[in-house]
Amino acid sequence: MDKEASGQTPIEMEEDAEYQRQLNLFSRSSTEKGIELVKIGEIISGLAKRKYFLDIGAGGGDLTIPVSQSFDETTIVEPNVKQADFLKKRCPRFNIYNDSWENVDLTPMRFDFILCSHVLYYIKEDQWLSTIKKMYAHLEEGGCIAVVLQSPIGEVADFFNQFTHYDVNILELWQDLIQRYGEDAVETRYFLNEIWTESLDDMVTIGLFLLLDRSFKKYTEKIRQYFESHHKIQEGYCIKQDEILLIVKKK
Repeated sequence: MDKEASGQTPIEMEEDAEYQRQLNLFSRSSTEKGIELVKIGEIISGLAKRKYFLDIGAGGGDLTIPVSQSFDETTIVEPNVKQADFLKKRCPRFNIYNDSWENVDLTPMRFDFILCSHVLYYIKEDQWLSTIKKMYAHLEEGGCIAVVLQSPIGEVADFFNQFTHYDVNILELWQDLIQRYGEDAVETRYFLNEIWTESLDDMVTIGLFLLLDRSFKKYTEKIRQYFESHHKIQEGYCIKQDEILLIVKKK
């Protein structure tokens, strides 16, 4: 993911309908949400309190809805109008803010658990630390933040590097978080997501979804060739996605 894809310049997003189609296909074809829920469940089990939950960039609510069952009250910040409207209908009991994290004002709310899964890519990298600082300001004592990011190594990272450059500096972010909050407050976990499709067309669609920026559509045929030569298996197509979970605790 180069500077364009990592938020240094505006990402050229897909139209809402196409983005939703890609997202739904990715969700159906991957093990990510199930594994992520297990990892999140491990974090939640160690919380001092489980009253208030905040999800930043909830998307279609695939993580939000099951996680919310562990808390008394759920708040969502979702910048996409259609996603926010869907969640308002699907989960009327949730507090939903159709806004960006940068602009939303949640004063004086505090939360026991804050989730930010695959959202930082849409924020300029030099603003990541201040973005997490704002989350930390809304954290209750004994609570924690969970930030999920694509790993810079693994099969999906190799795919990225064929068409762009994945230069998201997770190590620097991790070091900055330790410097700000202390070594005892910051933890990292690693997990693998398997993405499987029966058809090559579906895998290409997922590849375009993972690249974030629709300008990569000009490489559709090359993306097709890449998956055909690198990720074809007897039952279809399969690629593994390495993911990193950064945890920040408030003592």
